[in-house]
Amino acid sequence: MRRPKVKLDNLMALMTVAAKHNVDDAADELGLSASGVRKQLDVIENTFGIRLFEKIGGRMMLTRDGEQFYEDAMRGVEQIVLAEEQVYARQAMRDHHLVVGHSTNLPPKLIAVITGIQIEDTHPVRIEHRSGLTSTTVRGVIEGSLHAGFGILPIRAPELLIRTVYQEPLVACIPTGHRLVLKSMISPQDFDGEPFIAVSREPWPERHREIEDHCAGFGVTLNVVADAYSAPEALAYVEQKTGICMLPVSSVAGHPGITVKSLSTHVLIRRCGVFVREDNRSPLLQKLVEVSLRLAENTRWKRGPVSITLSATDREDSRKTKGVS
Repeated sequence: MRRPKVKLDNLMALMTVAAKHNVDDAADELGLSASGVRKQLDVIENTFGIRLFEKIGGRMMLTRDGEQFYEDAMRGVEQIVLAEEQVYARQAMRDHHLVVGHSTNLPPKLIAVITGIQIEDTHPVRIEHRSGLTSTTVRGVIEGSLHAGFGILPIRAPELLIRTVYQEPLVACIPTGHRLVLKSMISPQDFDGEPFIAVSREPWPERHREIEDHCAGFGVTLNVVADAYSAPEALAYVEQKTGICMLPVSSVAGHPGITVKSLSTHVLIRRCGVFVREDNRSPLLQKLVEVSLRLAENTRWKRGPVSITLSATDREDSRKTKGVS
């Protein structure tokens, strides 16, 4: 194998100057002198006969050659960092130290269960928790920097062994005063022609597709008028009477101006799961999954109708909407 002509220190100088747009600031970040940073850059430029930076408006900006080299160098450094994290993760498991990731979008009571998990073994087991998006947690488990993860399902990753630990029904969130608030339950046909707020269609397209397919089975095509990235954003749309949305029941408690109704078809649910690499047969991870399933069983949503009592004002608004005197 050919030895690289540039060193990691050269690449770190390149990436830091590219981020700071200033040699002096990069020097402070790296703990070097400004001349030391320039020497690191000179190694790259002299090796390949290219210019990495040019000054534009007093800022150090990458040239076209610099941008191309920067992108390749960034990938190389990321692989080095990942290799280090994988070594740390393997060593940590030998030391009975598990690194577990979880999605910040999990229901709060499930996060409380996850962060409170304890494992009994011949040696004390320390569990380190890291939060992030489901996608970053999945990537960490696949790459080996995380031992296990908890996230929103479905997850399309054949490398992972995935078990459902929690599920809860979706409910209809309706603006107070809407004609549907007097119904005890909402059927798919009730969405026909109604303005609908799509929730997390970009990060979780499978979940939105499941809702669309379910309604299509009843001959209803959803009239999507807005996309909300998160549950709070969707609820803000509903409060503004932009439309109706569907959310997991744990996401909608205590929001004024919104009436929450159960769905008549108890099919649409949000599922959360624990996942590990399928080829990782560590007894510690098997215990983690077993404990997670056992504890989460006590936190599962007990299915039942969601009932919210309307205030006198709400009932009056509803009568006016339906033309009831």
